[in-house]
Amino acid sequence: MPFWIPLGVAALLVLAIYLIRPTAQALPVASTVLWRRLLAARKRRRDRLRWLLSLLLATTVAGLLSVAASRAPWLQPGGGDPIALAFDPSPTMQASLPDGDSSRIELAAAEARRIVSEAEAGSRFTVNADPTPLTSAEVLALLSGPLETLSSAGDTEPAIPTARRVQVFTDGIGPFTPIIDPGTETETVSVLVPARNAGIVRFATRPPATLATGPEALLEILATDPDDGPVPVELTVADSETIRIRRQLELEPGDRFTALIDLGSFAPGPVTARIATPRDAFPLDNRASLIDAGRAGTASTRLGVRHARARAEPRRVLVVARSPGSFAGSAAALALEADTSVDVVAVRTAADAEDPPLEEPLPLADIVTFHRTAPAISPAMPALYLDPPQAVAAGGLSHAAETPLSQRRIDRTDASHPLLEGVSLLDLPVVVAARELDPRCTALASAGDRTAIAVCDPPPDGGPRSLTVAFDLDHSSLAQRPDLAALFQNAAAWLTETPAIAGDLTADTGLQDERATLINASTLEPVPTNHLANLDSPNRRPWSWRTLALAGLLLASFEAVTFFRGLTL
Repeated sequence: MPFWIPLGVAALLVLAIYLIRPTAQALPVASTVLWRRLLAARKRRRDRLRWLLSLLLATTVAGLLSVAASRAPWLQPGGGDPIALAFDPSPTMQASLPDGDSSRIELAAAEARRIVSEAEAGSRFTVNADPTPLTSAEVLALLSGPLETLSSAGDTEPAIPTARRVQVFTDGIGPFTPIIDPGTETETVSVLVPARNAGIVRFATRPPATLATGPEALLEILATDPDDGPVPVELTVADSETIRIRRQLELEPGDRFTALIDLGSFAPGPVTARIATPRDAFPLDNRASLIDAGRAGTASTRLGVRHARARAEPRRVLVVARSPGSFAGSAAALALEADTSVDVVAVRTAADAEDPPLEEPLPLADIVTFHRTAPAISPAMPALYLDPPQAVAAGGLSHAAETPLSQRRIDRTDASHPLLEGVSLLDLPVVVAARELDPRCTALASAGDRTAIAVCDPPPDGGPRSLTVAFDLDHSSLAQRPDLAALFQNAAAWLTETPAIAGDLTADTGLQDERATLINASTLEPVPTNHLANLDSPNRRPWSWRTLALAGLLLASFEAVTFFRGLTL
């Protein structure tokens, strides 16, 4: 039964008792003069105040005792429903707030303490994936202590224990998607507080285009500021001996600073880039390192993705095109000719769709490249598809949908993939058709809802890798940029190597994902300003039925004392 029912009944009964007046009795007296003088001397206003005070005390006593007697679940220790608290472990939760003394994870803990304090007193709580039920006092003590356990969870998709309600505390930037039972009431609590930040999102060596050129490094910096003002950044690049580059930059929010650094004069060994920004809210992306910048052709921000040493012999490439003339002079042909790590062994004319796949030349090549064509059956060797025909499925992409083609810009890339080490594709204009992506493959670069570059790892039962560039290189500005040569060299290495074991030969370079650097790029609403002022506010402990019963008895004693002293009626 809801607690407000006995509360309302008790209040109505008390009010009815106070409104009932006894029937007047006739009493003959010798004279009414004395009674008139007595009534005139009494203070009727004071009597009415005494009557109201007595009614208020009686109603309060009856209400407290009735609610306590109802023993509602929210007043019974351990009688409430479980509530799960899930905290986003993404790096951006470490971003500081405008005051500089607190972080988003601390704000999340403060919001959780507020929710726990306002919850039903008998509720039980779980934190993240831990199924251990906690009382309100226990979870408040946990949320008031060190918060490392909340922000450093190893699993980014924890299974939340079954609960009546789940509170998810996140800034809406990282890929935090906890596993929650279907049908559970889920509420997302935003801890997004916009702030200034600048970060290094890419720092990798680019393989040389020819033997005559030396290695160079690609450095990219992103900045964001809620005030839309210029962000001052101090950049330093140092090798093992000294600082080689020092620059003062001013970046507009959302702009990308890109620099190509010639590593020819750098000392062998690691190279570290650092940036410093006033009022920077996220210092975790202010440093990035190259493991061995003196080794040509080594994209060393991710060891284990590539071979530890360069391949001694060039990779043999078989090209299948609509005709040898259509391939000659194309952007792909020029990039392959300039790449010293590959050797084009032959250029063959594509067969009809009904013809069987090529078999005789396959043993002579390590990679087969299909230029503006695609076979009916996938080859049994690593394949590179360049602008496949719209009517043909190739490289994990289906037939192109019959929709008008228009120029788009690549807006999403997987910068952590080895194919994009030393390659910058964001904001690249492309003309790409709409195709469905095979579930076993991954979109490496996308332009809106269309896949621009797709990669397919070997299936579980074994097989070759494949890479598909779904737009025309000759009609793209990528053909005039050195990024194309780096993309082809990365593709040749990735297609022919054995997949590395996860975690093998990895190195901490300090490089952060672009989503972490854009700490304001969230779909959530910013947290209300008044919540920021309550970070250190004391936690209100919920009432229990025993407390209400004791308060009712104390007020009843007070009512008795005032009655016998004539203060109340």
